[in-house]
Amino acid sequence: MKRKFAISLILSLLFSAIIGAFAGPVLGVISFASSLIPKPSGIAMMGLQREVWLPSLQEQYEQKRDWMSGLTDLSVFVDANQTLHFAEIGDYPSVYKNRTTDVDNVEPTETPSSVDLDTYDSQNYKIRKIGLYAIPYAKVEAYTRQSAEAIRLHEAKTTAYAISPDADSSVGKKIILPTTGANNGSGYAMCTLEDIQKLAKAMDLLKFPEPETGRYLVLTTNMWWELVTSNEILKAQIQYQQGVGILDPKLVNYYGFKIHRYDAEVGYNTGTTAKAAEGAVITGAIRAMSFAFCTREAFMASGVFSMFDKPIGTNTTGRAYEFGFQHRFKAGMLRAAQKYTAGLYHADITL
Repeated sequence: MKRKFAISLILSLLFSAIIGAFAGPVLGVISFASSLIPKPSGIAMMGLQREVWLPSLQEQYEQKRDWMSGLTDLSVFVDANQTLHFAEIGDYPSVYKNRTTDVDNVEPTETPSSVDLDTYDSQNYKIRKIGLYAIPYAKVEAYTRQSAEAIRLHEAKTTAYAISPDADSSVGKKIILPTTGANNGSGYAMCTLEDIQKLAKAMDLLKFPEPETGRYLVLTTNMWWELVTSNEILKAQIQYQQGVGILDPKLVNYYGFKIHRYDAEVGYNTGTTAKAAEGAVITGAIRAMSFAFCTREAFMASGVFSMFDKPIGTNTTGRAYEFGFQHRFKAGMLRAAQKYTAGLYHADITL
């Protein structure tokens, strides 16, 4: 009996090490832990592991933030009803130099806001009993990762749309500029370092928050490579970086921007000179728009994760274990009318 347990333990360790190497240490540990749980006849152990799968989802979700880490995180202000409460702060007070009379006072005008977090549901997975343990890997944990990735990707795209400018307006402190480089091969002007400089200058002139407080520029893949290939310094620095896809702000912090690459699929309609509807197909007059935001002005708030499942024992028709996940989340601008946002779109080549 002891010998069998020892052999089982060794095999479990080897199997978990393999999972850890390919799927990450979290799943490796989960796999090992689950392998030590006695498996009763049937699939009754499903209920026992539910509390393991949900933390696994959260772990995978937290590992995939990318440029969204530049948003102000207001998650601690989400109440039990999954509502976020915050207020737009009032203006700066007046400052007097060498005043010899009494200093007056001003009562700040704050704009309170409350928003319900959006609900993101992953499609349910249905794993039939006949195939649940048919192949040698932790199937449910693997699909938990898939659910986390799907939720993250959807939230990232809606976040990009929410924090990108809807129109160019100096009064509204919103900027949308065209690219001005040479032909990129598709009839559009390439994104160049000069375009980044112009965008930074425009933000400075409109008194956007200082770069030291956090300015992020999120370029589409096309603009990213146009910028890199048109600048010898950037090309050289990319070659010495491990994480291709993000310009390390410690090495490349051009004009105050921390530059990231991400295909947000936010559209700008050159015909109406306004942001296209969410989900609009990028074609013709609708161009993919890169966007810039300031940490102090854009927010995200993460709420509860929930798991929903139907055990095999109660699924009399499907003979399958069904499960899915839900996350409450919201992102947007802290001030009304999307102040302090900027964008960059592909302009037509001017002949």
